[in-house]
Amino acid sequence: MGVENPIEILIKSQQAAIKVATDTVKAVAGAAVTGVTQPTELVGQVADLAGSVAGLAGVLQNLLGATAQPLQDVLVRQRELADTVAVLADAQADIAAVVSKLAERHAAAVAALEKLSSPIFMVAGTSPTAPWGREKKGDKDA
Repeated sequence: MGVENPIEILIKSQQAAIKVATDTVKAVAGAAVTGVTQPTELVGQVADLAGSVAGLAGVLQNLLGATAQPLQDVLVRQRELADTVAVLADAQADIAAVVSKLAERHAAAVAALEKLSSPIFMVAGTSPTAPWGREKKGDKDA
């Protein structure tokens, strides 16, 4: 039996649970009198109550069937998303390592150019322009 609306099944199961609870209270209240005066009627009431409980179990089974697969699908998609984000994080780490190595090589190239150009600046009587931009991690407080 295919279930189209899990919320509707939940509402029906709650209604069935309230009916079973109400029937139980009525049955318990009348059981003392009925059990003594009409034992056959008491057996019928117990049978009806058992039938109600069985019906409630069927409704709950339908509810579980309707919600279990969508919930499983959500969990699988969340796991796939977590795995994808982990792959992205690994790729970001690889990119960061490449960029870091590029920055080291560029700094080495700048140091070589400064060493090469230093005598030229001395002869010309000028000093190199102070660098601007990002501070080094240790120079923030200076």
